[in-house]
Amino acid sequence: MNIRQLEYFLAVAECKSMTAAAAALGIAQPTLTKAVRALERELGVKLFERMPRGVDLTPFGRTLLRHAEAIRVQFGDAKNEIGALRGGTYGTVTIGAGPAWLRRLLPQAVARALEKNPSIHVRIEGGFDDVLLRALRQGHLDFVVAELPAPEAAHDMKMIPLTSDRLGVCCRKGHELEGVPKLPLSSLLKYPWVMPPQTTRAHQRMKALFVAADLAPPRAVVETESMAFLLQMVRFFDALTFTVSTTLKLPEAADLTMIDVPALEAVRSAGIIRRKNGWLSPAAETIVKELIAICQEEPTN
Repeated sequence: MNIRQLEYFLAVAECKSMTAAAAALGIAQPTLTKAVRALERELGVKLFERMPRGVDLTPFGRTLLRHAEAIRVQFGDAKNEIGALRGGTYGTVTIGAGPAWLRRLLPQAVARALEKNPSIHVRIEGGFDDVLLRALRQGHLDFVVAELPAPEAAHDMKMIPLTSDRLGVCCRKGHELEGVPKLPLSSLLKYPWVMPPQTTRAHQRMKALFVAADLAPPRAVVETESMAFLLQMVRFFDALTFTVSTTLKLPEAADLTMIDVPALEAVRSAGIIRRKNGWLSPAAETIVKELIAICQEEPTN
């Protein structure tokens, strides 16, 4: 087994198609098929089974996938660390950030780091937490700043708590629910909701709170991965959304307000999430230190 075989295996697992994987890798399909079959012979098991459209992992393939992803990440870390040592460079850092972090604390931290060392090269990828954590596990990101996952869901991660903020229901100013005290959950069901995708923790938490109250969760009339679009929909529509109170600090949220729904209020912790055994470049370490310093000055994002 070698790194190239694992790269080929991972490409097929991700594309779910020999044809698509070969195209993504830029190699001939017979070359890819031969490499996968050689890997199967070496392990003595079938890694993929044919489906009506493409291929799917067998139980043996799913086991190898978990280890192959870890090997890919560790090999990438090793190459990056060796490159930094060889070149004497400060390095590149790729950061994943939740919507609120992109607008406030992260830009401040990156600016401070660049003032101290202009040779740092930074790449930023925005998104919701579930997408960012998946990219982190796959080695595409050095670290993430977002809501901290539950410990049982992040046994392979190291987490540094930085901020806390309040979750609640948000609507446009002038909405008929604005200023009404202690709204019951049932009073929210007649309104349309605009939410991030169902896979996000915010959406799942909102639904769970309704279910815990023996109520069917409201159906989101719009789901979006764009925080800017979500806020504009709430601004121009009688819709509700479930978000953190610090969202109201964003310019796009100037016309929005939180409403009083005790059953949907909660506190969440956010901070830095990194792979437990992952390597961070000096550039990444510098930005981490700046984030910690800024959040000590301002403990809410």
